Amino acid sequence: MDFATHGIHFAGKEAAECNMDQQKMQMMLARMMEEKHTFTYKKLVVPMSMRSIYWKYFGFPATDDGDILTKVKIVCILCKTQIAYNRNTSNLRMHLQNKHAHELLELEANTPPRRPSMDAKEKRLHKKALKSPGGIGPPHIYTTAADGTVQIEGDIQFITDPNISLQNFEDEESSSNQNNVRVVLKGSSPGLSNQNVAIILPEDNINNHLHGMMDGKTISDAIAEFVILDLQLPDVVEGRGFQRLIATLRSPCEIPSKTKLEEELIPKIYDSFKEAVQSNVACIPGEVGLSVEEWYSGNGEVFITLAVHYQHQSTETLMETKVLSTIHCSCDMDTAQWSLTFDNLFMEWDIKLEHVTAVVVATTRPEVIRALSDKDLTLVPCLVHSLQLCTGACFEQPDVATILNKCRTSIGLIARNNAAATALRIQEQMMQLEENGLKMDYPRVWTSTYTMLEQFLVRKNVMASVLDNVETLDRDTSTLTDDEWKVVEDLVMVLEPFKVTIMTLSEEKTPLISLLKPLLWQLNSSHLKVKEADSETARAFKEALSESLSDRYSDTAVNLLLQTATTLDPRFKLLPYASEEDKNIISTSMKQMLIKFIEEERGKNSGPVEESPNKKSRLSGKKCRDEV
Repeated sequence: MDFATHGIHFAGKEAAECNMDQQKMQMMLARMMEEKHTFTYKKLVVPMSMRSIYWKYFGFPATDDGDILTKVKIVCILCKTQIAYNRNTSNLRMHLQNKHAHELLELEANTPPRRPSMDAKEKRLHKKALKSPGGIGPPHIYTTAADGTVQIEGDIQFITDPNISLQNFEDEESSSNQNNVRVVLKGSSPGLSNQNVAIILPEDNINNHLHGMMDGKTISDAIAEFVILDLQLPDVVEGRGFQRLIATLRSPCEIPSKTKLEEELIPKIYDSFKEAVQSNVACIPGEVGLSVEEWYSGNGEVFITLAVHYQHQSTETLMETKVLSTIHCSCDMDTAQWSLTFDNLFMEWDIKLEHVTAVVVATTRPEVIRALSDKDLTLVPCLVHSLQLCTGACFEQPDVATILNKCRTSIGLIARNNAAATALRIQEQMMQLEENGLKMDYPRVWTSTYTMLEQFLVRKNVMASVLDNVETLDRDTSTLTDDEWKVVEDLVMVLEPFKVTIMTLSEEKTPLISLLKPLLWQLNSSHLKVKEADSETARAFKEALSESLSDRYSDTAVNLLLQTATTLDPRFKLLPYASEEDKNIISTSMKQMLIKFIEEERGKNSGPVEESPNKKSRLSGKKCRDEV
């Protein structure tokens, strides 16, 4: 975060006495974000200030006495899923819609009309009454007895919702029993789009970090950390505004040159961090999974990132991911060069190929795929990347591409015309839709294009009247015909299960490969199955998507791996994920795997194995579980 371009406001007990400069705050935030905290809760509670109906099935982790332990995450009462708390209820409703549709339907059907909302003064008086001794009602609107643990990475909460006013933010925090120090960044910047960003820091935590700061930290070290954490170019130190900022914070001081940053300071930090990662990777006790992901930089350059995924040695339930290297993709790199590059990386990080269960691949570069295949590695296509390719093929069809261009043109015209934007906002309020919900998509991310079409379709009946406010309107390039609206309806309907699939994956902190087979089976056997009521367009979309998705996972070795992982995952024991024929094939394969494992165990021990075959089966199940 760039503290130079924001006004900074501190609130909370003793915060005014902490005369910290921006440099120390940034270093402190970085350290706190790297920390991991585990909270053991006995109850799930919802404060009285949370009046949305969806809180009925959620709660904050709390002690036996009802004291909230953290507000960084909330827990679903129905399935114990942990969700990030963003100070609104959109993700609560989304979770209920995806996982507990029946409860959501029942909840909304039985909810009485909402009372008129209180103004700010009434809210403050209401919360003051709640906090006062003998105040009205209990401190929590919902309380549920539930045991569990919540793990968060850094006891810091970032709130970036533009719909949350700072007054509401402070009102809510004032009703909490926690002493939090809040840094509220006000104003606009290119990265925040006029949003208010609130960072919530538990007071004890922030004080510990402040006292733990090393006085010996130099300005040069702090600036190097700033460049790395904020992904700034080293050129930033040559800017007059940056130099003036540093001089204001500490004068006199020596600001490192761009050359010193590039050739000395940043490489030094990189070497130190790399040594720590190498030490962690060297201690991995068993099998690992690798991932190869292709991505584009802001200026269009292509890179591939190699990462390793493994089980933490202290607990089987904690998964770790370490990024090993990022490689620039030159156009002239052939299969041999990529093979040599991977060999060098595996040697550098001491990755033994016989310990690699599989490689999750998110690239279509044939030379990269061949280089990995030649090493007899099982390559599993990344599901998120596969969905991007499948949906991208739909969006690139000439008829669909024309519709997308019209949608983008309409959104651009409305955004540049005050009268049209005002008319749309009024219509959204009358329809009780989210304001500013109609946004331009980012074509490299298919979900943004889907959301644009979905929101466009919701506003179908008002788009014509809104665009009438644009004087220089060319209807041929910005207005959809009736046939084109039908295509949009079909496309949104067909792709909705893909969106649900992405939401399912996003709710998993570390999605396991055992999820793939059930998700693919559900898509191909149910959602993409052609129905009699489907239009010709919908049929064509479903057939193309199903064929494309099936082709990407048609490899025999990949299918065997996916089915093995799913079979060993007890969560999917009762769910359909394969045909009976495929289940028989995997059953034979797993029996051979278990026999081999038992023989290996016998060879390690001098005497006969005392455990029964059934017990060994359970052990081998753990051993064979895929961790990609």
